[in-house]
Amino acid sequence: MLTRQWWREQRLLTLGYLLLVVFNAAASVLMWPYLRDQIPAFVKIIPFEPLQQFVQAMETDGFWAYFCVQHLWKGAGFFGIAAAGLMGSGLVAREVDNRTAEFLLSRPVSRSRILWTRVGVSAVLLVAPLFVATLVSYRLAPRVDEVLELGPALAATAHVSLYVMMAFAATVALSARSSHALKPAMVVLGVMLASFAIYLVRGLWDWSLYNLIDLDHLLPLHQGVFPWQPALEMLGAASAFLGLAWWSFERRDF
Repeated sequence: MLTRQWWREQRLLTLGYLLLVVFNAAASVLMWPYLRDQIPAFVKIIPFEPLQQFVQAMETDGFWAYFCVQHLWKGAGFFGIAAAGLMGSGLVAREVDNRTAEFLLSRPVSRSRILWTRVGVSAVLLVAPLFVATLVSYRLAPRVDEVLELGPALAATAHVSLYVMMAFAATVALSARSSHALKPAMVVLGVMLASFAIYLVRGLWDWSLYNLIDLDHLLPLHQGVFPWQPALEMLGAASAFLGLAWWSFERRDF
């Protein structure tokens, strides 16, 4: 019952998110032949050094680097974060905002079960579209005379999924303490936008959260080297945020 209810509430957001990441992945793959021969020219006109490094990586690592930038860094790092913020924001706070929290908690179901059911369903809804888009890229790659190795692509998708889940968990932690449905999303998305902004500034980019999913970690996956340290950092942060959300929800007086 809890699963069906949360799915009904999130199905339109999930559908829009799925279509967005799949379209981004498919369009990016099909555009590759038109960009492949223009890469040296792009390096000269792109103003920000981190973005120049992306293009240089495409010149040296080819389609794999292009896939990592377009689908994983951009698709997960922007579309995935936006979906995580919107979905996590309403997990608790929307019930307070809509004055339905007491009705929800009046059911013979524990608060822990309500929270973890919603978190589990949300995790599937946030992560599954990224893997679907990866499989679409894998199937389309031969059409542009490229090969996308499925194993490294799935491993890279799992890595960036932890980034999305970290943002989701932070939003849930704020949602468990908030009475306004959109406030947690605005806070988390604001932090992520600021993090992206400093990623573009030389001397500051080392402090950006986007370093957790940049090409320094994604490119070695093609050689079977998984970025365990940043992955464990994201997993630890997500676990801590969810623990805080559970603690706040259990003790909150509605």
